[in-house]
Amino acid sequence: MKKVTPINQKFTRRDILRLAGVGSSAALLAACAPPSPAAPAAPVATAAAAPAESTVAPAAEAEATAVIRQIGDNDADAVTFWTPGGSAVYCTNFQTISEQFTKLNPGITIGTAQCGAGSQNFLEIFLARVAAGNPPDVSVIWDSPVSLAVRGALEPLDELMAGSQYSQIANWPAGLLSSCQYNGATYGLPVAAGTYAMYYNAGLFEKKGIPSKREDFPKTLADLRKLSKEFTVWNGDTLESVGYLPTQPDMVELNVFSALNGSQFYDGALNKFTIDSEQNIELMQFMLDWFVEEYKGDLAVVTAAGNWGFYPDENLRPPLFQAGKVAMKSDGFWVSGDMYGVDIGPEGQNWNVAQYPVGPSGTGTKSGYWPNWMVIPKGAKRRDDGFKYIDYMSGKGVEQWFKAVPDLPTNKNVSPDLMPDKVTEMRDETFAKDMMSFFRGQLDVATAMWNSPVQNFANDQITRMKEQVFTRTASPKDALTEAQTACQAELDKVLKGA
Repeated sequence: MKKVTPINQKFTRRDILRLAGVGSSAALLAACAPPSPAAPAAPVATAAAAPAESTVAPAAEAEATAVIRQIGDNDADAVTFWTPGGSAVYCTNFQTISEQFTKLNPGITIGTAQCGAGSQNFLEIFLARVAAGNPPDVSVIWDSPVSLAVRGALEPLDELMAGSQYSQIANWPAGLLSSCQYNGATYGLPVAAGTYAMYYNAGLFEKKGIPSKREDFPKTLADLRKLSKEFTVWNGDTLESVGYLPTQPDMVELNVFSALNGSQFYDGALNKFTIDSEQNIELMQFMLDWFVEEYKGDLAVVTAAGNWGFYPDENLRPPLFQAGKVAMKSDGFWVSGDMYGVDIGPEGQNWNVAQYPVGPSGTGTKSGYWPNWMVIPKGAKRRDDGFKYIDYMSGKGVEQWFKAVPDLPTNKNVSPDLMPDKVTEMRDETFAKDMMSFFRGQLDVATAMWNSPVQNFANDQITRMKEQVFTRTASPKDALTEAQTACQAELDKVLKGA
């Protein structure tokens, strides 16, 4: 996790995964459990896999309840609203949104947002309150709604969605809404997210006489691999610049690359993991062969040579994309503004974004996303009023959310005129508008993900698989098979218990 003050509520969660991109084995293992970080030996999903009845000890539940009362149960007649945490800007902005909502719905008051749970584990407190029959009325969550719905911790929303102003099923990208759907019911709304794409340094392209328009970006992974060699420079055993590092995709991006190669890690329709599919084995072998050929297959050497990303790393080394030493890197929408948090060299100013290239067995481009879900906990006393707030947040409130913290709105009712202020300031309005339109378009090609009842456990295993492949401690086939076996066993256990 970065040793700086986070700029928004998701920054620290994403940061853990960024460190996994080119880090040591320890850094890779530290990245195993988004959205709620946990140690690899005990990922959050393991705790989240409990049946609907709480497994929290009475003393812990009492302490959790005390913490909640200290922060948020003061407005007896108001809709209680929780979020797992966040910066001061993120948290206080919800007060503005709530006031705007109440002006349109004068009979409903939204209580002050409870951001986080102090030193307590938010998910444990959330589950304890659901089990005790005293949950909040509305909550933002950073754990997959499916992983909570399978235990009966969330209210189904389909009936409420059908009569809503903004939240009908047709108004959500299918790939995003699938993260909230289990056994034919919908248990949350993916109100805000950040889609992924390929960032590339157009200035470096132009310097080498390579076409730099978005439409000219490689369309296949084979072409991306070929282009990468144009920018990768070794000085003896020291890596000085990179084209594209195949070791960098985090577990979110690995879901995207799997889809790019015609597969997935989890089949939600069949409730079955497919981690060791032939296409996934082919993909990881392709990425490993690329790493060995272009980067000498030594993760430690590559990591020691530089910080090949967008953010200062755990050792506070400056990022090299902005310095013009990285030609191409996959990441999310938020990077477009965050990259200006450090000095940008002359060759880092002219960057752009493009769609993902297709894998050897793929048929079309895909994208992925970091989500912010909103849910109604099971047993919420103000369920209908709480849903009106979620519905408003989906279509209108998220616009105010975006002004404070630029998480990408996902609902089709949101104004297309939103633009990130930082990109507008540092580039120009035309570029910012085009980039915003591009990332919102990525919602339509987002692959189904975050949809497993044991999502965080699977995140852990997929990250471990990646570590094994790129440290060459296991073959792609063996590493994928091991992850498949572990995830399917965990899923079977949870489904049996639920």
